Amino acid sequence: MIVKDILRRKVASSASNSKQMVYHKNIKLRKPQGLSRQLLKYALPSVVGMLIVGLQTIIDGLFVSQGVGTLGLAAVNISMPLINVMLSVAIMIISGGIVIAGTAKGRGDHQLVRGYTTLTLIVLTSTIALLSLLVGLNLQRVCYFLGANDEVYPYVRNYLGIIGCAFIFYCIPNFTEAFTRLSGRPNWVFISGTICCVVNVVLDYLFVLKLKWGVSGAAIATCAANSTAALVLLPKVAFGQLKGTWREVWKIFYNGSSEMFTSVSAAVTTFIFNIVLMREIGPTGVAALTIVCYLNFIVNMSIFGLSQALYPLMSYQRGAHNYRGVRTLLVAALLYSAAIGIGVYCVVLIFKHPIVGAFASGDMQLRAIAITATTYVTLHYLVSFVNIIGSSFHTAVERPIESAIIALCRSIVFVLIPLFILTPLIGDLGIWLSMPIAEVLSLCVSLPLMRHTLRRLRIENH
Repeated sequence: MIVKDILRRKVASSASNSKQMVYHKNIKLRKPQGLSRQLLKYALPSVVGMLIVGLQTIIDGLFVSQGVGTLGLAAVNISMPLINVMLSVAIMIISGGIVIAGTAKGRGDHQLVRGYTTLTLIVLTSTIALLSLLVGLNLQRVCYFLGANDEVYPYVRNYLGIIGCAFIFYCIPNFTEAFTRLSGRPNWVFISGTICCVVNVVLDYLFVLKLKWGVSGAAIATCAANSTAALVLLPKVAFGQLKGTWREVWKIFYNGSSEMFTSVSAAVTTFIFNIVLMREIGPTGVAALTIVCYLNFIVNMSIFGLSQALYPLMSYQRGAHNYRGVRTLLVAALLYSAAIGIGVYCVVLIFKHPIVGAFASGDMQLRAIAITATTYVTLHYLVSFVNIIGSSFHTAVERPIESAIIALCRSIVFVLIPLFILTPLIGDLGIWLSMPIAEVLSLCVSLPLMRHTLRRLRIENH
């Protein structure tokens, strides 16, 4: 807090011509209309890129359903909690790095921005390498802990063993995409996403259907496609001489911790859902949840793409002490994310039967359960965007505790309460209704926190 106050006074009192030139060169961003358009400019390629990633994930699931079947889909979803935990660590580091680099950019220190970019990559690769080593050494115990039984264990082992041990290739596009946007080249994110999708589809067809490698082929295809996307963007990332001390490393973890809690809490929820479904329904219930998760992935990744576009713009406005800019960006982000959530809900509501049918592969029991799950779970799209943007907003303005509170409420606290109360009362329907109920309850937390934080920012900038 002392460091933040010193920096704030230093920026406010500075009469440096170079910094004034930076602010004047970007003065159009201080106008509400300019900021909304700028966010849309950054967000469109990012959201489309994330939609391509979502489409890639769905196509991946289609190949698994056709080439492996229900047990393959169940294995993917059982593996997801650990994959999401590892991804949450990567997102924490990347988001924290973006915040400190974006704030430095707002102050006009581009050499420091490049140095922080290098620091973030070093912290990311070393941390993920350690996590992958731990997964590889404890793979069998991890698979059974995640909920696998003897029937589905070989599929989980094959899928998780590859992605978990080669995770740096899975998550590296998150780094290159985030820092490519920071360098002012958001359109390249769309290009890399398209290439990634095409490569993944081709490799899925080759490995899963033609060579019959099963879920192992799907895992290899995903890691290879993600690596290709990262290589496309790597030359666009502005690296420089390493900057920062252990204090900056701590700030990376601290500022990004809220994003980690968001992903970890989602992983914990998926883990608990898998355990409950394995007990109540069996692998077919987990496979049905997998289909719903593919749809959720479209909404979540699209709004996540919007959030990634929000980070550099919001942190710049905060670094320049422009409260009106911060508020305008928040309102615009809420409006754009509302269009995503409501739009996807309408599409799923209209086309849920053919969507589910594409994954069910003639399994009528899976089809019936998945239709019911889709009908009720997707209701949360109508409000979840407020909570997601609320969490991302607090990360962008360096309020990770508030962001973590929102994430924990919507992903764990308010999910588990109806899950364990309603399921004994109304059966399987209680499982599917717990997510929409959690999002509605979380509004009672996220909306007051956003109002409070905006009020504090207004006071700080006057």
